[in-house]
Amino acid sequence: MTIKRRSTGVRQKQIIDAARLMIVRYGSEHVTVRRIAKAVGISEAAIYRHFKSKRDILLLLADHIEENLEGDIKVTLTAEGSSLSGISAVMRDHISSIEQRNGISHQVIAEIISLGDKKLNQRFFEVVSRYIDHLSELISAGVESGELRQDIDPHVAATQLYGMIQGLVGMWSLSNFSFNLVERYEPLWELFSDSIVRKTSATLSR
Repeated sequence: MTIKRRSTGVRQKQIIDAARLMIVRYGSEHVTVRRIAKAVGISEAAIYRHFKSKRDILLLLADHIEENLEGDIKVTLTAEGSSLSGISAVMRDHISSIEQRNGISHQVIAEIISLGDKKLNQRFFEVVSRYIDHLSELISAGVESGELRQDIDPHVAATQLYGMIQGLVGMWSLSNFSFNLVERYEPLWELFSDSIVRKTSATLSR
């Protein structure tokens, strides 16, 4: 039984990895069970032994994307703490991880919308919402430490930060990954952080 479960887990990962790459290369509307089966090197019947439909494949893919996005932030946050420099380090490492994965998670999220599947949209909305919640936690910690402005709404600021990241990854993808994502992110972060950092009397007198 243990061997069977392990084999099922490996096969499911192969299937969702194939779907993920297919979405990025051809667009979500061109992803079919037949094409996924061909990419993995198995029959369509074998796909249906693991998933009832393409939607179920994409729902499991959403789970994996959520794990990646949350993992990037949580691991570094534990090490760096809640200061502004800590938040900056968290986000820099996160952007670096996105770059190493060729921005696949963010591209998939953008592509899924084109399918018009309400259940998939709801699931990916939950993924993005939790991601923004984690960004909001980072910013809230900075507010509590006194380094960030007390009058900002952490969730609004987190939504703005998410939009900045999603937009940057989108531009990077459209350029065929022609620029360094981390380098392009740095000045955007400086602009964003300057808008939320607490201004001290010393800062204002400069």
